[in-house]
Amino acid sequence: MKCKLTIAEKLKDLRNAKGLNLEQLEQETGISKSALGSYESNDYKEIPHPNIIKLAQYYNISTDYLLGLSDNVTNSDAVLSELHLDDATIDILKSGSINNRLLCEIIKHPDFWKFMSDMEIYIDSMASMQIDNLNSFVAIMRTKIQLKNEIPDSDHYIQTLKASEVNENDYFSRLIGFDITNIAKDIKDKHSKDKETGDTINPLNEVIDIVQEYSNATSPMKATLTTLSKQLGMNFNKMDPAEVQFFTTLVEKYSSVYRSMLPKKGRGKK
Repeated sequence: MKCKLTIAEKLKDLRNAKGLNLEQLEQETGISKSALGSYESNDYKEIPHPNIIKLAQYYNISTDYLLGLSDNVTNSDAVLSELHLDDATIDILKSGSINNRLLCEIIKHPDFWKFMSDMEIYIDSMASMQIDNLNSFVAIMRTKIQLKNEIPDSDHYIQTLKASEVNENDYFSRLIGFDITNIAKDIKDKHSKDKETGDTINPLNEVIDIVQEYSNATSPMKATLTTLSKQLGMNFNKMDPAEVQFFTTLVEKYSSVYRSMLPKKGRGKK
């Protein structure tokens, strides 16, 4: 995930936020559809100064945002002191050592408040007394049951009562971990089609499929046709006889790979 949006990405996001296509934006701004399209698709396209102003005025944003001088669309004049950040935090945010754009997306997630709330409850030990009281009650009841019925510690039900006691650290590690994992998953899904996102297709699976196709084929020709069809995104099994024959003719005539699979003849054969 990129640390900063390009001008092209910003323009595309602004247009999509308004629910406009390029034709509609052309009517709104007077800038040609082809020019608008090139601004959104080419990161290095030079945008004329008058068009920068037109787009900034139409979207009601600062030209600094479009030019990449600021990441703030509407709060360009925000006072730093209003954010209540200490010097060390400001230094970290300015250093470029972390992805501030990702941090912004985490904070903007609708469940971020829950993550922060659970963190505060844990850090401020706001649930510690309740958890201790619950554990004490379970321990007292377990002891009474054991003494009254002379039940050993190894008893299954006594062990079950022990297991029901809550470990505060374990409980909140799971709870907070669940909160942040859900946030991360949503952001991951949102950016699954980004250019920077890794490919989820495992090349090894394709190799395994090809080997399987060869092992299942009844002849070298069928193995070649099936594998070649798979690599081209074609369904060999849906071809009619005429198409299979045409495909076969091409492979027999031009494929050196197919010829290398045929049994050797003549003096070279052992």
